[in-house]
Amino acid sequence: MSARWWTARNRLHLPDNFRLHDWRASKVTNDLDNHENPVEVSANARHHSPGYTMARYGRRRAEGAKKPAASSASRLGLSSLV
Repeated sequence: MSARWWTARNRLHLPDNFRLHDWRASKVTNDLDNHENPVEVSANARHHSPGYTMARYGRRRAEGAKKPAASSASRLGLSSLV
């Protein structure tokens, strides 16, 4: 597996420190950020449950939601509440 990964990584011009797990984690994160069904994302990632997927990746999703909320609040003049 390692030799195949190194070959693929070189063909894609990825950095030497880019790991296969990083690619997988990015896919899960991007799917959740795009509002994909967490049950399907969990199954695709082969996690044992959607709860595990959300516990592992859901926090980043919640942090990402704060940015649009803060932006909307500041436009309404509620920046002191955010």
